[in-house]
Amino acid sequence: MEGYATEEQQVEALKSWWKSHGNAVIFGTVLGLAGLVGFRYYNDSQLTAQEELSAAYDTVVTELSENGLAAKATTQTFIDANSGNAYATLSALQLAAEAVKKQNFTEAEKQLSWVAKNSNQASILPIANIRLARVQAQLQNFDAALATLDKVTLDTFTSKKAEVKGDIYVQQGDLNAARSAYETALAGVGANTQLLQLKLDDLAIVDVADDLDAAIAGELDDQ
Repeated sequence: MEGYATEEQQVEALKSWWKSHGNAVIFGTVLGLAGLVGFRYYNDSQLTAQEELSAAYDTVVTELSENGLAAKATTQTFIDANSGNAYATLSALQLAAEAVKKQNFTEAEKQLSWVAKNSNQASILPIANIRLARVQAQLQNFDAALATLDKVTLDTFTSKKAEVKGDIYVQQGDLNAARSAYETALAGVGANTQLLQLKLDDLAIVDVADDLDAAIAGELDDQ
């Protein structure tokens, strides 16, 4: 589906950050506990657990990359076992992406809905909701898709949100609303101006074709 490439770069950046700083996050938590219990014990055990979780996540990613949806069961087990962790969120996003590749939009919707409901990461939620809206539109759930987009409130996603709205309106046949949405997207932060202009140009071509069809129909009626 269109738009995944740029979003995937953002997800990959988050993956890299978490791989580099995940242990530091655990370490900070451990420091908070140091006054209550032995620091060394918790430091060692928590960091070991984090390293094991990171290794398990790497295995999940490898299996998904190599086997796609065939690795669904293994991935789901990992997600269920680590539902409060960022690795579960990232795994669900990747499983959803694999489902989209196979046009299994029902599975993609399930995974993205889970991320949208369970993730507490501000950087992930807009991506999950934008992807979820696209999937819902593929399932012809247009009202749900537009409602999902309304949950995206970060300014940095204004352009992408409006663009996806435009795509949904095109699917619905509401070309005027689509045009307005694309124009909003063009004015937004991080707009893909070239792609958006192409979409606006396509709408103009459709308008000309519709006018031509109407003119021909009118001439035939007059004969």
